[in-house]
Amino acid sequence: MCSFRMNSEMLMNSLGLGVIFFVLCWISIAKSDASPVDIKLGVLIPAVSTKEDIPPKTRALTAIQIGLEKVRREGVVSGINFTVNYRDSNCSGTLGPLHAMDMYYKNESHVFFGPLCTFATSAVARYSPYWGIPVITPGARAEGFKDKEEYRLLTRMTGSYSNTADVVYTILKYFFWERAGIILHNNLVVPELADAESYFLCKPVYTVLERTAARPWYSQIDQNHMEKYNLGTILQEASRNCRIVVLCASADSVREIMIKAHELNFDNGEYVFLNIDLFSSKEDSEKPWYRENDTTERNQKAKKAYEALMTVTLRKPTSPEYRNFSEEVKKRAGNDSFAYGEDEVNSFVGAFHDAVILYALALNETLANNRSITNGTEITHRMWNRTFEGELFQAIT
Repeated sequence: MCSFRMNSEMLMNSLGLGVIFFVLCWISIAKSDASPVDIKLGVLIPAVSTKEDIPPKTRALTAIQIGLEKVRREGVVSGINFTVNYRDSNCSGTLGPLHAMDMYYKNESHVFFGPLCTFATSAVARYSPYWGIPVITPGARAEGFKDKEEYRLLTRMTGSYSNTADVVYTILKYFFWERAGIILHNNLVVPELADAESYFLCKPVYTVLERTAARPWYSQIDQNHMEKYNLGTILQEASRNCRIVVLCASADSVREIMIKAHELNFDNGEYVFLNIDLFSSKEDSEKPWYRENDTTERNQKAKKAYEALMTVTLRKPTSPEYRNFSEEVKKRAGNDSFAYGEDEVNSFVGAFHDAVILYALALNETLANNRSITNGTEITHRMWNRTFEGELFQAIT
């Protein structure tokens, strides 16, 4: 009996060890057989753009790829396969959302990077809460996008035009300037193009100017049809209503306005012109008055007139990381993607890179909390109101 009892105990112990060994082996096999999570990035940006604030497709896609390599290399996420699916938004309020719908119904996107243009972004960001897909964009700077009830899954990487308006107001208060007006570009000749981006830029500026005057003076021009406007007449009217003139137009249009201001002797110290040029290149910033194909006389007029011009622009990162990133983008995107003499990438390109980092951080936290990758609300809220160290910026969302 004693012998039998001992053998029974030994048998039970052996069975217990066998069960444990089987469970451990099963867990090991399960881990090794676990399939990686597939995350699809839907990129909606124009294939071709002539706008200063819209980077070429090759640069944006390159920045996204570099960002994906970074999150893999640094272990921000693991067990995840990223696939990039691209569509040409064409800066269109019609084509942009149609492509987004197509990607949604084909299950080709867990997140949208872009669009960039206001009308395309507005439509996609309105639909996205019903699809449960977050939208992350360096665009969407118009004041209306701050409405988080309407744009519930929208994350903006580069702030708002309201921030620019606050800078303008701070300058006016600092110098005790009160009588300010605006000259801005809008699509007046071809209204089917809808409001230009400069209109959305200047709208919050007009709002802050109302703090200094009940009805700030303004005039609209169409920079695509400058022959239709008498700049002298516009500036004469400005002189009767203000001493500070805010300019929201292309670099060439601003130059024409300033040359005319010189001819009217408006650069004599009685007037100040504030130019809002958020995305000027380094070369344009250093000699904005100069045009190689213009006459020496007009270049000298412009040079003198620009002494009465202050320019508000985005601060460009100067860190070694930014320089290395710029060089890497240039190398991968190809020299054809860059104008001669251009030695840096625009802030939008860097924002796409950092958008990947931000999304990866939020995605990793979402998975760590056993939430679904299709829970757009969860992922979006984890991207909001946080500071993180991007390769290019210390980004705050």
